[in-house]
Amino acid sequence: AINKSLSTLGNCIAALAERSGKGKGSKQIPYRDSTLTLLLKDSLGGNSRTVMIAALSPAAVNYDETLSTLRYADRARHI
Repeated sequence: AINKSLSTLGNCIAALAERSGKGKGSKQIPYRDSTLTLLLKDSLGGNSRTVMIAALSPAAVNYDETLSTLRYADRARHI
């Protein structure tokens, strides 16, 4: 369930970033696809400021996870 929620959160962030880059488009933001995104709806798409903290690891074994986290945070930054 948490993976589905995080995946849906990623989809919402990507849709919001795309919409903010191109102006107010008709792209539907999938807030209702999970409980997590429904709860965060006002924070993500509203007029509030939201902080995302990305936990990174300098260890070589965690390279893929760190890269994935940085990409996720970069998408969130473009909202």
